Amino acid sequence: MRLTALDGWRGVLALFIVLAHFPGHVVLMDTSFYEGGSAIVDVFFLFSGFVIVSNYETKLANGYGSGRFLIERLGRIYPIHFVMLMMFLAFELLLVYAGHKSGYVERPPFSGGNTIPSFWSNLFLVHSLGLHDVAGWNYPSWSLSTEWATYILFALSLLLPGKRFLPFALAGFLVAPILLANVSPYPMHETYHYGILRSIYGFCGGALTYYVYARIKSAKLEERVPFAVWTVLEVVAASLIFVLPFTIGTTPYAVLMTLAFTPFILIFAIQKGGVSRLLGHKSMVYLGTISLSIYMIHAFILLRVVNVAELIQKVTGIPLVETQIFRGQPTKLVVMDPFYMNILAFSVVALVVLISHFTHRFIEVPAEKKVRQWTKARAQARVEEKPVPAPAAL
Repeated sequence: MRLTALDGWRGVLALFIVLAHFPGHVVLMDTSFYEGGSAIVDVFFLFSGFVIVSNYETKLANGYGSGRFLIERLGRIYPIHFVMLMMFLAFELLLVYAGHKSGYVERPPFSGGNTIPSFWSNLFLVHSLGLHDVAGWNYPSWSLSTEWATYILFALSLLLPGKRFLPFALAGFLVAPILLANVSPYPMHETYHYGILRSIYGFCGGALTYYVYARIKSAKLEERVPFAVWTVLEVVAASLIFVLPFTIGTTPYAVLMTLAFTPFILIFAIQKGGVSRLLGHKSMVYLGTISLSIYMIHAFILLRVVNVAELIQKVTGIPLVETQIFRGQPTKLVVMDPFYMNILAFSVVALVVLISHFTHRFIEVPAEKKVRQWTKARAQARVEEKPVPAPAAL
């Protein structure tokens, strides 16, 4: 099932995340959207729950194999994670070490969040399960760590009698936000401590949205609503994604944003309005196709922007970088005239998209293809090895 409108949204929201992470005061900085906008990541958890349940629940219930499912999901998310982790490691070994010795880099190698123990937890994709007290290495990968854990829980749930994810989706969608609200004053900012609860909450919400979608499609209810009405609903739903972070910010009600985003997923999954047509354009769909690369490579590039600005500052004496307290942590930010800052920010976003085209094509696609070929051949071999039952005696 290919839902082009959701693909388009994945690309758009991935670009917003890159812009929000830009290390400088740009358009979105110092706004309540910036503070509440981390909930945009939870839309991706909703996407994941919707797509995974729609594609795999029936397959797993009919013997597809939980091991095959998990290997294929790992083949989808791990190659780009591994490559970027190695890039961070290479930078730590070569540039930080050499730069620290020469005096160009202040922090010593393997310090802060980039410690050797956290490298191993990143390598095994368990780094955001409450093991560390700071985000390190490729910090956006916290969501891959929690999503991988959620995939495992999903696969295990379908090994139990009944082979339906629905009761588990209901339980997760009810319990996870309650736990989040009780363990954290800023539930939608949780990553390396309780990010797994955000992942479960969003994944289960996406699954429940899929069940509603399936009922609507089976009864063809969407055909009874005219195009103009669907377009209005899509405009309202799209506005919701951006208005909610502005209005809710980091208030205690922020935990309800995932719940509020579920109608957005449903409306754009049905994709019967004018906004869906725009999002279904091949350029928008392609942004969604490479959105995992966009998400996974952008932190490395943004950090290198700061490094280059520091180097220029040291050589020329022009003040370009200063350390500011951001969310309680000292953070290096680029400081420039706002006009030039925004030009730089959008140029970097364009660079991230360009590089993501190549990482998707030469890392993600070949790796996933090889993994799927291997799991398919393995499944076929098992079928061929199965003994044919002897005919019953007359």
